[in-house]
Amino acid sequence: MHIPPMRPTFTIEFPIAPDQAIDRLSQLVDDADYPIEGRIAGHHLMLVIPPADRHFWSPWLNIEVSEHEVGSSVHGRFSPNPSVWTGIMLSYIAMTTLSFFASMFAVAQWMMDKPPTVLKLIPIFLAIAALIYWSSLIGQRIANAQMHELYDASTNALKDSIDTNSTSQPNREPTPCVSSTEEPTP
Repeated sequence: MHIPPMRPTFTIEFPIAPDQAIDRLSQLVDDADYPIEGRIAGHHLMLVIPPADRHFWSPWLNIEVSEHEVGSSVHGRFSPNPSVWTGIMLSYIAMTTLSFFASMFAVAQWMMDKPPTVLKLIPIFLAIAALIYWSSLIGQRIANAQMHELYDASTNALKDSIDTNSTSQPNREPTPCVSSTEEPTP
């Protein structure tokens, strides 16, 4: 059984230099007519949906461009808004911490020859963690169209740069690599 990732990723190789890939993606971010916003820091980009179309589960696409033997490797990772992601991770940390202390208290009860009744809480904590995971998958399904919009915009921007740079490497298409997901899926 395949367990879907909470943060889908993709990796694609393009036959252009990393600096050219960053320049092309920065043009995408700077284009006022295009419905995607973003920030650039070195070889790292963050693409987001504009505030007018953004909702609780709207995806953020973090892209890292690195040098590769064929040109550049573009690694993208989808995630919810950083504040939502922080809340999810803090919830997991809380469930783990509560499970740890419940099990320690249960050991203390057992050592005092009392029934470790607090162990009944651990399945509840696990159920809450599963519910959080399930809600993240529902959020991916809700944001699926926006995930495809960000993915298509970034890959099309890089494909356009291949078309304009076709004299150096003719007829080269981007090469998808093995990753957890090639395209965003719910």
